[in-house]
Amino acid sequence: MTVQAVILAALLGFHYRHVLYSLVYYWQNNGDWSHGFVIPLFSLYYLYARRDRLPVQFPDRRATTRMAGALLIALAFVVYTGSTIYQIEYPKRLSLVISVMGVVLMTCGWPVARWCWFAVAFLVFALPLPERLYFQLTMPLRVVAAQVSGAVLQAIFPNMIFEVQAVVVHYWDGARHGQLDVEQACSGIRLLIAMMALGVATAFVSDRPVWQRMVIILACMPIAIFCNFIRVTLTGLLHVKGHSDLATGFWHTLLGLGMLGIAFGIYLGISYVLSHLFVEGES
Repeated sequence: MTVQAVILAALLGFHYRHVLYSLVYYWQNNGDWSHGFVIPLFSLYYLYARRDRLPVQFPDRRATTRMAGALLIALAFVVYTGSTIYQIEYPKRLSLVISVMGVVLMTCGWPVARWCWFAVAFLVFALPLPERLYFQLTMPLRVVAAQVSGAVLQAIFPNMIFEVQAVVVHYWDGARHGQLDVEQACSGIRLLIAMMALGVATAFVSDRPVWQRMVIILACMPIAIFCNFIRVTLTGLLHVKGHSDLATGFWHTLLGLGMLGIAFGIYLGISYVLSHLFVEGES
């Protein structure tokens, strides 16, 4: 079984070498997807943390399981071929994840596939979204972030005038006029994707009921959007106060990392509440 898995993994690595190279290049040169390096490492950590549950004593030699794995690999080949013909990158990258699951199912059987399915499926978070879908997601988030930050700044500075036009917040302080442009990097999509990956990871690492895992996963999106509102508002506050140098470059990136810390703290609070909602008693 091990020899078969190694041989098929080597064949997949050779076949998908261009896809792997493009993923690494994308992670290195696009800050929105720099977390892609962490995703495979966490998948390996997840398997290591659950190594005591590896069902090595329950081999699955059924032909139906092997056939299901072979069908997954065939499906991945069809997706890969179609995406190559139509020059669409995302399905081609997705076919890599499907192929990995097919190899596990065909060589190791259903018990091992059930043990490691989450680690394989989690790799989807490392795949960059299609450009059109990505821009369609960022624009509404930019508009909402501009509106919320404009309203909050108006409440903080009642003697000033703030006017929101699409993704730009204009402000007047007497004769002084300025504007804040909520750029694509401030849309919150980066924080949203990173927090979704973090929330899903933590929900499955800990032993929880299914409904608690669903609550944690559903809470990740509003938490990420809320933290992005805080970041955009603080950036606008620095601009209004005349500290524009602290709202760009390294300090802006540092502010984004701080928002990750706040989001993670809120997420831990929700996890604590869910863990203590019910007191287990004797049956």
